[in-house]
Amino acid sequence: MKTKTFLLSILLISCSQKDIHINNARRFINQWNYDRALIEILKYREDKNAEIQYLLGICYFGKNEYDQAKDYFRNSLQIDTLFRDSIINIYTISAKKALKISDLKKVLQFYKTIAELVPDYKQIENLFLVADLNFQQGNYPGALAGYMKAYEIDSTSETARKSIKNFLKSLIECESLSIARIVALREYKRAKTSENLLLLGEVNFLLGKKYYDKGQFDSATVYFKEVVTNQEPKSLLDDACFYLGEISYTSENYAQAMDYYKKVLRLNPYQKGEFVQKSQERIKEIKEKQ
Repeated sequence: MKTKTFLLSILLISCSQKDIHINNARRFINQWNYDRALIEILKYREDKNAEIQYLLGICYFGKNEYDQAKDYFRNSLQIDTLFRDSIINIYTISAKKALKISDLKKVLQFYKTIAELVPDYKQIENLFLVADLNFQQGNYPGALAGYMKAYEIDSTSETARKSIKNFLKSLIECESLSIARIVALREYKRAKTSENLLLLGEVNFLLGKKYYDKGQFDSATVYFKEVVTNQEPKSLLDDACFYLGEISYTSENYAQAMDYYKKVLRLNPYQKGEFVQKSQERIKEIKEKQ
């Protein structure tokens, strides 16, 4: 009986000491003294205690040791989801602070960590923001993946509408041109603005060039003619006319080829550029054949 009482006393003392250390850690964390807080609770790092793991995560996050912080936050969430919202807030607040000083790398890091730690957390603005940041950094595959995930949840809000252009550009950069055309055409039908027509024209030209390079001239002709008919993008009109001329020349439709080559010259009044020179050469060749 005495032995049991002694062991129980030891256990109670041990529990009491742990509570004291946890309370001390909380106090030092509130004072931003993370090293001192770690001294209080690091000995309990193997404990299956959600709060201890959470507090350890805060300490390492405060010390900018983000990998270790993530590990302890993950441990806490695996034990209990009690601190889920607090963990999300830590990363969200830090991401917003990083955004204010244009530290895009940290913004991405923090939002991606939220997605890793809490996969079911679907704050749509964060998804679009991460996609936009990836786009700004030239990470088009990452941007495209982000936009696709975001549009699965929301495709009608103002935030979603504002991201359409970057989404289209990401599709183009990732050579998902067929999907890009579907999106661009839908946007143009929704709002027949010059900007939407320009985007549709860019996609049409790229599709035309893609099929032209593959020798699929019938398909290339369809998309190049779309560019010429819609007169967008204006910067690529002469390119589209030249390729249509080349397709006609290859099929020995010299009269049509001549028309397209002459259009190239009319679109370049200063008679400069590679396509101007090549068109002049083709016109000369056609005249010699006639």
